[in-house]
Amino acid sequence: MLKKQPGFVLKKIKDSYYLLPFGQQVADQKKGLFLNETGAFLWECLCDTTKHAELVKKLAGHYQLEESDFPMLEEDVTLFLNQLTSFDILKDDGDSADSLSSIYMNIADLVIRLCGPAELFPKEFSAFACDPKTAPKITQEIHLICQSPTKQNGTVLLRNRELSILEHADGYVMLFPTLKNIFEAHMTKDGHLVQIYCSSAVTESNLENLFHAIRPFFLFIAQKNGKFAVHSASLLYKEKAWLFTGHSGMGKSTHTNLWHELFQTPLLNGDLNLLGQKDGRFLVYGLPWCGTSEIFTTETRELGGIVLLGRDPEKDFIQELSAGEKTVRVMQRLISPCWSEEQLSENLAFSEALAENLPVLSFLCTKNPSAACTMKEEIDRIGGLLP
Repeated sequence: MLKKQPGFVLKKIKDSYYLLPFGQQVADQKKGLFLNETGAFLWECLCDTTKHAELVKKLAGHYQLEESDFPMLEEDVTLFLNQLTSFDILKDDGDSADSLSSIYMNIADLVIRLCGPAELFPKEFSAFACDPKTAPKITQEIHLICQSPTKQNGTVLLRNRELSILEHADGYVMLFPTLKNIFEAHMTKDGHLVQIYCSSAVTESNLENLFHAIRPFFLFIAQKNGKFAVHSASLLYKEKAWLFTGHSGMGKSTHTNLWHELFQTPLLNGDLNLLGQKDGRFLVYGLPWCGTSEIFTTETRELGGIVLLGRDPEKDFIQELSAGEKTVRVMQRLISPCWSEEQLSENLAFSEALAENLPVLSFLCTKNPSAACTMKEEIDRIGGLLP
């Protein structure tokens, strides 16, 4: 539960509102904050409650707004709470055992323990929940901490619009510039412990952000355990999983949907598949992350092969690839971490092993039903040649 920190007072100076520090907060060099009229009203409301839903209702009542305006108000309240939390004006009372919960998940035979306020647990993980009494050893612990972090510096490994990764002596720091409710995240070098510093505000967008922010940490520990993620859609044909992958716009969802419509093949995942090796077989593990498709499975299936999709406006045909081209093309579709030369080498070695042992087909095709028919015929032909 969020709590106001002592040492801040709201003052109206002329026609403007300011939240000003005093006492120890001044000694700690905390800064004042300008608030608009809405922010000033919400600050006074914090004396009664810090719960997001209740603040939204109070704001709606104050401005005499209808329920249809709630989405806009929810965003305003989220921004307000996030700002105060980032300035340490609000902090989560994390010492209260009642406010913290845990869920254990078995994803790809890796046991993940997610700790924090239960209301922040993304619903997508529920299908992968497991009994901690019978679960194997915990592979990774992820803690959701509703307060601002102790800032850590490091060497920048990569930076783009959506993610920055820094490395320091003890681990990694991740920043998510587009996910406003996530302040920062820390991970140990072995990936066993992850701490995500985030807002406690419970909104649909905040929960979705947390769900997506957890993915790179899981993919890191999965890679450490010899499992690699391919950006792809998958379906089940003759008891084996087939992956269809390609650059954005190449039609992986279109193609797998054609199979489903024409041949009633079950769809496994609409966007992401995790691969690994066990007992001499390549396996496809179920993942909760599936893009916007809402198509996923908790099951594990044997991998049949990978189809590299390309677009042709007129006809459907298989394009021959050399052994090296197959390896590189598979590796290019991996989204497992590639922050270092060591990780690149791991991705390359796995891609090479896969390309040497299973069909990797380059398929240039139309968006017509004929494309699915042509590929099905090729897979049936290959199946007849395999031992």
